[in-house]
Amino acid sequence: MKVHFIRSGERRYSMRIERADGPALVMDPAPGFDPDLPHDMVHFIVEAALGLKTGVFGQIAAGGDAGSFHVDTGGDLSVKERHRAARKQVARGAKLVKAQGREGELSELAAFLFDMDWRSGQRPDSAAQRAALGEAERVRQSLSAEERARIDAAQPRMFAALDELSGWWRDLQAGEALILEWPTLRRIDQPIG
Repeated sequence: MKVHFIRSGERRYSMRIERADGPALVMDPAPGFDPDLPHDMVHFIVEAALGLKTGVFGQIAAGGDAGSFHVDTGGDLSVKERHRAARKQVARGAKLVKAQGREGELSELAAFLFDMDWRSGQRPDSAAQRAALGEAERVRQSLSAEERARIDAAQPRMFAALDELSGWWRDLQAGEALILEWPTLRRIDQPIG
């Protein structure tokens, strides 16, 4: 599966996902733009590094839509075929969202924790920063010992990938895309980490 993170403008990005066994999906605009690293890129790295099969990208790879992507309206399909593909996509996506269980939650929690930890060295000390770090510690304590160990073990690989991906993202100009392969964390033309 190829995931295109497209820098659409100054404070906007979109995503396009190409799958071998399903229609292409899009989200335009995608939420959580950040000049250093958009929220969905953090999810992409976290889910791959932790081997989560039912997080956002795992669901999409399994044929779902994660509840927020839509079938691409372009391409060679007729209007009737696109409508049919969209209905099937929504039904399959809803089924996968219901079945995601703890991994879906862990995806959100781990993305928050890694994002906070990674950015903490880049942000100045402030009341807001201390509050965010306090919330991260509360989230961390809500995890099981096994989940905390899994996150701790992945941290070096995660931070290296976040650093590298962030550099690539910052180098993009409006209209350019960063294309990554799921779940290998490989840039199509070169590996991450």
